[in-house]
Amino acid sequence: MDEVNLLSLRDQVMKNSSPYKIVRRDAIEYVGRLEDGGDVSAPYEGYGKNVYRVEGKELLFNDFTSKQLDEIIGLTARQARVVRRASGEAGVRDFRNYLATAGSMSHPVSVALIANPSSRTVSGLVPIKEEAITADVFFDFVEIFLEKNHLVPVRYQMAYDISAGLTLYMDSDTPLVRSIAPSEDFLINSYYLKWHLGQVELGRYYERLICSNGQTQTITSKEARITSVRNERVSALLSIPWNVGYLDGDFNRFGGKALEAMEVRASMRELKQVSEKLEAYLVDTRVAQQLAPYAREIRLYETAGFNTVQAFLGELKASMSVWDLYNGVTDYASNNTQWAESDNRRGMLQAEALKFLMHNRDVRNYSDIF
Repeated sequence: MDEVNLLSLRDQVMKNSSPYKIVRRDAIEYVGRLEDGGDVSAPYEGYGKNVYRVEGKELLFNDFTSKQLDEIIGLTARQARVVRRASGEAGVRDFRNYLATAGSMSHPVSVALIANPSSRTVSGLVPIKEEAITADVFFDFVEIFLEKNHLVPVRYQMAYDISAGLTLYMDSDTPLVRSIAPSEDFLINSYYLKWHLGQVELGRYYERLICSNGQTQTITSKEARITSVRNERVSALLSIPWNVGYLDGDFNRFGGKALEAMEVRASMRELKQVSEKLEAYLVDTRVAQQLAPYAREIRLYETAGFNTVQAFLGELKASMSVWDLYNGVTDYASNNTQWAESDNRRGMLQAEALKFLMHNRDVRNYSDIF
């Protein structure tokens, strides 16, 4: 794979990053909502027009960012519906602002609000736990990390806005390959660095060859993160790739879960979980139904007279093994042509797939019609 030109990438990030402003969460006051319209763009969701007052100035926030703000203060959609029925939109506004103020008294939170100049909206939000980590600081760290650990940058992925997320993948100049089963070979000592204004995350990724033409599946696993660039934090992150015991233990855990997944069929509950994740990442409906055919298979159980309420889904077997379900998702995330190679959703969906694989399985007495 070609090496990423780090200087060019750094220049691209610096030129294309949107402006941002760091404020405390309780300085963001909800005003109300305008009617939806087509002149406001937003990543991966509809055209929301939510009005907030920030330090005396009214700004439009898209739906995605408005939802993030609610999550920070603990306001759920169900709570908002209850308050709306009782007190109308004014009640929702007052309740939202009350939660923001009350929560900030006991747990102050700062956020970076990312602007979209073309739509004149706030289009993204990044929590800032300790300090903002600028792009310049991140790339300075990357250069040190690559040199110390003998790594080469090979590709990158970006969020909807560079300030909200950039993932850089790095291969070792001394690759290690391990096998967990026949024809299941993995390159195990590659790493990624994921940056946004609030943190730097270090993780390992495995690449699994799945056919003779070199097609791969990428599997990511988070190892550590820092929310400040103090010397002791940076030093700890730099040393992780040198811990060979940690490398072996991490892959052995993955290998054990992979072997279990090859032997165990997925439950309908697990199939539903994966189906919902694919929907959340806006995977084409037809493709999603091929990867995780929950709608079709649950209808078969219903036709056969089984109880298909949520409580019983863990006792019904799906038609595929956990491994086949997992592989389908990672293959799509790694190799689909619908998303740009630099689309950050690839890495995010790969991480969701690994999280699913590492969960405890629904292994008990199943009902099975397949």
